[in-house]
Amino acid sequence: MRDLIEKAKQGDASSFEAIYTRMYSPLYRYIYSRTHNKEETDDIVQQVFLKFYEALPRYEYRNAEETLLAYLFIVGKRLLINESARKKTIHLDDEAFETIEDESENILSQVDIHMLAEKINELLPHLTDDEEHVIRLFYYAELSHKEISCVIKKEEAHVRKLKERALRKLRTLTKHLYA
Repeated sequence: MRDLIEKAKQGDASSFEAIYTRMYSPLYRYIYSRTHNKEETDDIVQQVFLKFYEALPRYEYRNAEETLLAYLFIVGKRLLINESARKKTIHLDDEAFETIEDESENILSQVDIHMLAEKINELLPHLTDDEEHVIRLFYYAELSHKEISCVIKKEEAHVRKLKERALRKLRTLTKHLYA
């Protein structure tokens, strides 16, 4: 990654494109999990990469723990806060379920997954802000514990504890769903 960043700093468009391609999906999933609005997510993700591009000449890749992904997530989170896009209740978009096959068994299982996902999204505000953030970064953005620790600037062990505590709370809150 360091080589790509250095080449992008020197004006190599293909290196910046490679960075964009590699970082786009996790960032998009995370932002979308917060806004649940495709257009707003597209705008914010583009703003993140624009801000990174503008800051590229000054960007320093300091060490392995301070990853570019963490930098992009921090910028994205600030944009979400600045634009008041942070919402407590998230509604799943029907577009996410347009690809359901016509098989009746598959439709029923997808409906169950959709209902469970909606219920979990309703329960996320019952977690602390840090717990909710860790759950979104781990499950929506699919970041590792180490990457999350860079994003939220907490020790990796603390991130694991936050995730564990959040999952325990979610299990308690969803027990009635499986009774």
